[in-house]
Amino acid sequence: VTPSADGGRLAFTARGDVLLFDSSSGEARNLTETPGAAERFAALSPDGKQVAYFSDESGEYQLHVRPLEGAGAVKKMNVEPKPSFYRELTWSPDSKKLAFADKRLALWYADVEGGTARRVDTSVYSFQEELRPAWSPDSRHLAYSKHLHNRVRTVYVYDLAAARTHQITDGLTHTESPVFDAGGKYLYFFSSPNAGTSEFGWGVLSGVLARSLVVRRAHLVVLQNDQPSPLLPNNQPDSSVKLEASSAPARIDFEGIAGRVVDLPMQPRDYAQLVPSGQAGQLFVVVNEWPKSASLGSNPSQAIYTYDLSKPQKFDRLVEEIGGFEISHDGKRLLYAKERNWFLVSTKEPPKADEGKLDLKRLEVKVDPRAEWAQMYRESWRIMRDWFYDPNHHGQNLPELERHYAEYLPSITRRSDLNALLNMMLGHVSVSHLTVGGGDQPQGGPPPRVGLLGADYDIEGGRYRFKRVLRSTQYNSPGGSVPAPLDRPGAIVRDGEYLLEVDDQNADSSKSVYTYFEGKVNQPVKIKVGPAANGEGARTLTVFPAPDEQSLRRANWAGENRRRVEQLSAGKIGYIYVANYGAATIDMMRGLVGYSDRPGVIIDQRYNGGGITPDYLIEWLRRKPVYYYMFREGDDIATPTNPGPNAKVLVVNENNFSAAETFAFMYKLARVGPLVGTRTGGGGIGPYVYTPGLIDGGNVQLPNRAAFNPDGTTFGIENVGITPDFEVEVTPRDFMAGRDPQLEKAVQVALAEAAKNPIVAPKRPRYPIHK
Repeated sequence: VTPSADGGRLAFTARGDVLLFDSSSGEARNLTETPGAAERFAALSPDGKQVAYFSDESGEYQLHVRPLEGAGAVKKMNVEPKPSFYRELTWSPDSKKLAFADKRLALWYADVEGGTARRVDTSVYSFQEELRPAWSPDSRHLAYSKHLHNRVRTVYVYDLAAARTHQITDGLTHTESPVFDAGGKYLYFFSSPNAGTSEFGWGVLSGVLARSLVVRRAHLVVLQNDQPSPLLPNNQPDSSVKLEASSAPARIDFEGIAGRVVDLPMQPRDYAQLVPSGQAGQLFVVVNEWPKSASLGSNPSQAIYTYDLSKPQKFDRLVEEIGGFEISHDGKRLLYAKERNWFLVSTKEPPKADEGKLDLKRLEVKVDPRAEWAQMYRESWRIMRDWFYDPNHHGQNLPELERHYAEYLPSITRRSDLNALLNMMLGHVSVSHLTVGGGDQPQGGPPPRVGLLGADYDIEGGRYRFKRVLRSTQYNSPGGSVPAPLDRPGAIVRDGEYLLEVDDQNADSSKSVYTYFEGKVNQPVKIKVGPAANGEGARTLTVFPAPDEQSLRRANWAGENRRRVEQLSAGKIGYIYVANYGAATIDMMRGLVGYSDRPGVIIDQRYNGGGITPDYLIEWLRRKPVYYYMFREGDDIATPTNPGPNAKVLVVNENNFSAAETFAFMYKLARVGPLVGTRTGGGGIGPYVYTPGLIDGGNVQLPNRAAFNPDGTTFGIENVGITPDFEVEVTPRDFMAGRDPQLEKAVQVALAEAAKNPIVAPKRPRYPIHK
């Protein structure tokens, strides 16, 4: 959604159509009405006369510019001979040009009148995300930031008249979000000393751990070499400098520009974006605001602040906890989303609750399911063509496959049929992490209604007997803290006891035990239990049945494994279970510290389906003491701190996929230690970078990155998996008997590795004697 120059009209893109909404009258109209085509990223021109958007009406995305009022043909522009996907559509202030980015990491601008497009620059980093093009007031210059080969984000300015790109910042420090001041005299941007450590985002653990620690600082560049800074050395405004908005041609003196950078007196924060105002010397600043105790998996909320060079010490919050937002070209109106609603308010002061809430009920899109399905069918093939990591698509002939499966389209009668067709046809590339889902389908059924007690049952004497009661696990357990319904203070059931009543209803074995707990998930339930089937010695407890038992059973299994390892190794070997490489990664870190004084440790990642690529853990596992600190009292302290045990064994199985396999791959290549178990699942090629969704909310997730061995011999994981050094199976007979040959072998290997690499205590030097 984008507002007009004064915020009076809003352009929405919804379900592939462009819709215009008048915020004053509430009138709405569908400008395109093309159920068989997708229109994306609509943007209203600053002069209020045109709307631009990308449309695949021709079969490939073109740039369309449509007049808002009166007659006039839609201008349709082919961006390049081989079109792809485009976004970040941004009008120039004179409403004559448009900047945008493409899927291939390139920045473009188009001349609307001339009908031509020109590539400006190209990034080299797939995680570039957004280039955020920003126009100068005179529409001659285009500012943006891109990554260099060293992965440092760097600010550039492109001169359209000279067709020349100029690097503004040095390329050694992360800089981003450049925007021009409305007066044309300054360029603002952010710098960060540590944003680069988080640039990989959710791709690797090191980036995730650093994310909430990122801070940025704000700066301005004086663009003309004969102009003074608007701020005095004491950060007070220079009254001799006039701040006036101007669209008049303004020169930029690029020579020596790096020496004309001025720090703005804004406290370092996790700034997310700078947005220009229609007033000279004024800015809107978007800030990521993190929870006070951010943890792995935490996300920030966003707030918008106002900043004014004439009052450089002030930094005022305009609105907080928002979703998407747009600011009108004149800077006077703010459109923002919050809690599934849109609001249009003045930027002069913070809005009151529900102020400016828009009633968008009159926005309508007529849905033609078959036309939409045909469009999404074609779009899915284009997504595969342009986003799949292998440009040769594993040797598949995509045009031929598209023609073949198109014959099935007429037989589709519901949206789920389309998903089934897309999964079938795209599956020809034979790759993991390829999924099709979502879309305009009926909502799923209600959540689970049957409460579970976390127990295994036998039947004796016409009663259900608790054969095994799962126990609550605590903060220090290898599977994390998971409460059990039958193992809480005041409500403890012992193995071998009988279930006698549920909410005063006799509970015998004439029907399934689960029928007694229908509709009782997380509800207080009275149960009578006792040591005898006839009810002697019975007692009544109040329990809260759980919706599922998976995490509880896994935590109990991990706890039993830890006790078994302690017993088999006589306390020499530690045990860490990693259920996933998301939040559970913290358990692994905790375990590495807790077992740092042990000769060895077993890292068990069986049944781990993946998560975040845990690169940082490989560095930690390879950590060796270099030197030590000593004190008058207490232990010596190793540096680097927290080196792990010398002997390390990783246990894997066929149920490891994705990031779990990547970890096993890195573990093996880095020679951290032996692997025990069975070959992993072989799903190492996966999605990461942005891919477009389908027009009805559906999605095609396909692998757009692949792990590979740097010696060029293999992709290492996909369809092959990671083969352990010691292959050991757990047979059904082993499982039923409660045996774990993989864990037993891991203990043997860990003890042998510990014997080969014993802990060597540091030798303290003699204290000096000075005479």
